[in-house]
Amino acid sequence: MTVIARLYVIRHGETEWNRARIIQGQADSQLNDLGETQAAMTGEALKAIHFDKAFTSDLSRASKTAEVILQHHPDVILVKDQDLRERFMGKLQGTKGPTNPSEPSLEPIEAMVERSVGWYNREIVPYISSLTDNPDGRCRNILVTSHGWLIKSFFKFMTASGVLECTEDLLGASPRIPNASLSVVEYSTIGSGSGQRLGSTVVRYGDASHLTGTQILQDNADMDALKS
Repeated sequence: MTVIARLYVIRHGETEWNRARIIQGQADSQLNDLGETQAAMTGEALKAIHFDKAFTSDLSRASKTAEVILQHHPDVILVKDQDLRERFMGKLQGTKGPTNPSEPSLEPIEAMVERSVGWYNREIVPYISSLTDNPDGRCRNILVTSHGWLIKSFFKFMTASGVLECTEDLLGASPRIPNASLSVVEYSTIGSGSGQRLGSTVVRYGDASHLTGTQILQDNADMDALKS
């Protein structure tokens, strides 16, 4: 088995709206001081990784997190993509829960998952395929910064559909995706010749161990607000 690539998926650092339990959705809230510290700690933890590509939600809290991390990787081009945005919370953005889970202005979860999977199929799948077709022995690394609900829903769908392999224990160990937490997918070629196949395995999920010593929120105001 040869590891050909790793995908590092990181939730943005903390914002004041996170701290105040205000529904953010696609409102463009900023990192607070702790959020910038969390981004810097994540960057420090990943500074030895050679990133080949970097993608982020175009919302400030995610793009700023990526920019802080990439201070250690100044030659990497950061690509902003609206498909990596958090779930659009419609009229609920800027309010506090609990609230109506049937609010008609909410983006359907299925639509959020569809755009995140569409992004993956457009940007990641062809790149990984190119590595399997032309292996050179070097592991490529991809950075992605996005949002808690999107990350959780993306991994849930991709593992349930069998696109990504993951143990129940790993997914269950982190039921939430804390701010600045890290999830990693490892891509490897298994076998050789006509029997070779690509393995895509989640090896870390919602891991915030690099943030030891900081205060980490364990809730998500957007998700919690719609609980019945």
